[in-house]
Amino acid sequence: MNEEWRYKVTHFESLNGVRPTLPEYAKRVAHVKAIVVKHPNFNEVFSELEEIHALSKESVITDQLCILGPTGAGKTTLVDEYVANFPRQVQKERTVIPVLNVKVPPRARSPKVLASKILRTMGDPLFDSGTEENMTHRIQNFVKACGIEIIILDEFQHLIDRDTDHVLATASDWLKTFIEEINIPVVLCGLPESERIFKHNEQLDGRYPNRAFLHPFSFSTTEEKLAFRKFLKAIDHELPFSKLSNLADPDVAGKLYYFSFGVPRYVMDLLKQATKFALKKGQDHVCEVDLGDAFQKITRSIRPFAINPFANKNFNLDEEIEKERLQQESLFKQNHDRRRKQKK
Repeated sequence: MNEEWRYKVTHFESLNGVRPTLPEYAKRVAHVKAIVVKHPNFNEVFSELEEIHALSKESVITDQLCILGPTGAGKTTLVDEYVANFPRQVQKERTVIPVLNVKVPPRARSPKVLASKILRTMGDPLFDSGTEENMTHRIQNFVKACGIEIIILDEFQHLIDRDTDHVLATASDWLKTFIEEINIPVVLCGLPESERIFKHNEQLDGRYPNRAFLHPFSFSTTEEKLAFRKFLKAIDHELPFSKLSNLADPDVAGKLYYFSFGVPRYVMDLLKQATKFALKKGQDHVCEVDLGDAFQKITRSIRPFAINPFANKNFNLDEEIEKERLQQESLFKQNHDRRRKQKK
């Protein structure tokens, strides 16, 4: 096995066709939900985060990092895994918070909204009181008092107003000044479109030369197919069954790619549901019937023309992707023409 991959092997007793008890069922389903596969891209970005954190302790001027990736690529999972390595420690006189993970609230239209969320995450009971200047000052004091070494701002695309699609200039300007004043790493984590913030704010852009990307898996070249199959094999080893489910089989892998387009979260969503179906039947592995039933259970409104690949014995990945693309284009054209007629 490739050294870049970290495989785990879980051991569960055979069900032998007998449906598990409710506690055993709950235990196995919980196990699936907790599966995290640290694939090479995940490990690479994780290492960059570790490096930024470690180097900041020895540097006069702190380096910054921005982590970007589409929905479901694993950004939040990566951050949660990192934060778990540095738990809060409640001491007699203070709470030590080595890594502070803050989710930027939607429509963080003003610095006060963002500052309030940071204070709340720190544990300040007065998180919503005070002026912007007072809040900022309290954050700076808490950074020192709580021994905060690094702050992670997740979902930072919320600094872009969804309604107007404009960068929220005041909040991004505050963030730039805040980063300068606290002089610890402030890691920004968000969707790819978040990069527009840097185009809008040149000074903030200059403080984030380090960009790390979490990508969905691709499935075009032999190398890419092999990487996705290794990812599936790693998941297969961790599923709560006594036998492997053959997820890395080339045909099954192609169908799983069609469903997910290589996005890890979508793969796991399907496998969680398929695991439930398999467990209820007392099976010792997931089969394609379970995957097909899981497909029917999960709604993907953004792909109305997607077929159930697990119900198609003659499934051809390239042909089905092309069919879906043409149908999407046709629907887009129909909607566009309808809007033009309505305007007239």
